[in-house]
Amino acid sequence: MDEEEKKARREKLRKGIRVVHMAHRFVMGGFDEIDDFNDFMKSAIKREQDLTSKRLKEGASGLEGDELDQYWDFFAEDYQKIGSVFEKLALDAFVVMLYSRVETGMATLCDALRQDKQKEKGETIRLRYSDLRGSGYLDQARLYMEKVLGVDLGLGNNPQWPEIVALRTIRNTIVHKEGWLSTKNATLKKHIKQGLLELRNQEEEKGQISGRLIVGPAYIDYILPQVQMFFRDIKT
Repeated sequence: MDEEEKKARREKLRKGIRVVHMAHRFVMGGFDEIDDFNDFMKSAIKREQDLTSKRLKEGASGLEGDELDQYWDFFAEDYQKIGSVFEKLALDAFVVMLYSRVETGMATLCDALRQDKQKEKGETIRLRYSDLRGSGYLDQARLYMEKVLGVDLGLGNNPQWPEIVALRTIRNTIVHKEGWLSTKNATLKKHIKQGLLELRNQEEEKGQISGRLIVGPAYIDYILPQVQMFFRDIKT
């Protein structure tokens, strides 16, 4: 086989490989890393709680009456701070990081699908997803896949899509509104009712609820598999 034949064979093989399949594996691997981080975060907080509890109990040994009460009044905040400050910050950061991976994942698939479509048609698609109007990369990527590349995402019948949209609202609430949520979103209302999310100082008017949003550990354990399922089953 001469060099020209080898070159033609390589080119044929290259054209037969869909970029989107490789991109999809890369995106799913990123969510596996997020899953590992979630396990690490939970174990680190639990370890800190156990160590702090042990230290406080040892310090209280031998104390009685008013002296014991004063001890706990002074030092109990150390333990409470783990949940009220450190865990809250960790959970908020997890939501922001997870949604960032969602947007990055959609953008990655957009670019890969565009490359495959160009190879298939033998022409350049100059329009990019970032050229479209939309409220953020998620909407831009969705519109690009559906309208420009002709990919049927089937989002109307996808039970994970409302979860992705709700995750975006939570992320925006944390990043842009200092945790103050005001929404009519049915998915968020359901999670609040089920206790996956907490809404403090809650008010409701004409179907819209508002209050200070607290992300619970149970929500993280719930939403991550939903996101993974969405990307695993996405039609590419």
